Amino acid sequence: MERGRDILALVAPGLVWAVHFVLIYALISAACAPRALFGMGTVWIAGLILTVLALALTLWPLRLTHAQSVHRALVWSSGIFSAAILADGAFLFLFQTCGG
Repeated sequence: MERGRDILALVAPGLVWAVHFVLIYALISAACAPRALFGMGTVWIAGLILTVLALALTLWPLRLTHAQSVHRALVWSSGIFSAAILADGAFLFLFQTCGG
């Protein structure tokens, strides 16, 4: 049972990043569509909430595992995917228009 929890803890940051990636780009696509389903203000707020939530979920598995062999790999995995989540979320604020 302990091994299954460790594997889930190692896989969770990657899954959280993948879901965050899809949701951020879905928000951007919805705001930049010809019909503009959302305004950019709504996209920024939703993106910020999604990014903070994703960061929390990416770092949460660090609390779940107590095995030293898995903990080191989990620190690296959580760190790398947290950086990827921040990079995805940064697109909302660095590129504030739909053009180009």
